[in-house]
Amino acid sequence: MTQFLIAASLLLILLIIMSAFFSASETAYTSVSRIKLKSMAKDGNRKSVKVLRMTENYDRLISTILIGNNVVNITASTLSAWMFTVLFGAAWGVPLATVVMTVVILTFGEIVPKSLARANAESLSGRLSGPMSVALKVLAPLTWLFEKLTSFLARRFNSGTDAPSFTERELATIVDEIEGEGELEKTERDLIKSAMEFDDKTVDSVVIPRVDIVAEDKSVTMEELKETFLTSGYSRLPIYDGDIDSIIGVVYAKDFYNKHFQGADFKISDIIRPVKFIPESTTLAHALAEIQRSIVQMLVVVDSYGGTVGIVSLEDLLEELVGEIWDESDEIRHTVVKESDGSYIITGDANIWDIMEELDLDLDLDGYDEHSAGGFMQYKLNRVPIKGDKVWVGNALFKIRSVRNRRVRLIQLQITEEPEKDFMEPE
Repeated sequence: MTQFLIAASLLLILLIIMSAFFSASETAYTSVSRIKLKSMAKDGNRKSVKVLRMTENYDRLISTILIGNNVVNITASTLSAWMFTVLFGAAWGVPLATVVMTVVILTFGEIVPKSLARANAESLSGRLSGPMSVALKVLAPLTWLFEKLTSFLARRFNSGTDAPSFTERELATIVDEIEGEGELEKTERDLIKSAMEFDDKTVDSVVIPRVDIVAEDKSVTMEELKETFLTSGYSRLPIYDGDIDSIIGVVYAKDFYNKHFQGADFKISDIIRPVKFIPESTTLAHALAEIQRSIVQMLVVVDSYGGTVGIVSLEDLLEELVGEIWDESDEIRHTVVKESDGSYIITGDANIWDIMEELDLDLDLDGYDEHSAGGFMQYKLNRVPIKGDKVWVGNALFKIRSVRNRRVRLIQLQITEEPEKDFMEPE
């Protein structure tokens, strides 16, 4: 009898080890990151390749682990009950076996192995892949039987739609967690999130509204077109036929200057390029795809009636992904430019407070609490400004040089030595 008890004890220890193996495998294979495994596999880790193959049939793997764990736990409980009955009698044997095996299996067959596996999922899943391959083959008949039963029940209660591995919100949370762990820079996180949101936004969120469009009629002279390119700082100008709702194409500055510097006579029709139209409900991703497909730099956004809502450029779309993009025209449009006569040219959307600071001016703006220089002109004139309007503020003379669509585009600022009384006069 003693030999039987020794053999049973050794078998019980083996069953507890097997229970720990299945428990650790369950946690390791459910916690393992396939992204990390793929990265390790690319680096030549053979065990990672093996784990990836095993986890491709995830249901079969988990079924095998659960079946194996239950088989060894039930066998261990039955064997311990027999041993304790032999040692302590029927009255005390079963209760003692129940208490002891509950503590042993919970501690050494569940809690400890699962805690270790969760902390070392990638490395442990590779180490366990060999024994797990054996378990998959040995328990294959039982696994097949339970797979068929599970498949039958799933068909009876399945809603017909497969749930995604994780939602977009969950993916955003994962990205935040990875950044918190120091694996991602903030700029990388922002780029990933911008890309995730890119297809959810429509072009109306980035469109340049029609009132801000700088465009020319097809009857424009080449001198007028040249002036518009110079004053606007833009490298592309939409061309319309009669009004802004009838845009017929776009002119590139490089095409214009190529013809201009050749010295030959040319017309707008010689350099105009076709333009693409998209509805305002178009997503940013589809707009970017249209630009790539059509090899254009600008799209015209139209409403359901065909009227022009605004324009969207490649730069506008890319800025939604990577943030503000600086180019030379940004500097031209927002910097105070000094003229040869000592005056300054400023844009209507420039910050008048920044201008005063840059030019070391101390002007009384008469309660104006907004920012734009063009808005200040309208505030002082108390009407829609027109070209030639003048406003004196102390020793500074503001003169409107250019207005488009009732918006001030360019202002000439002249500083005099003697202060003048504030007044407004049209030219």
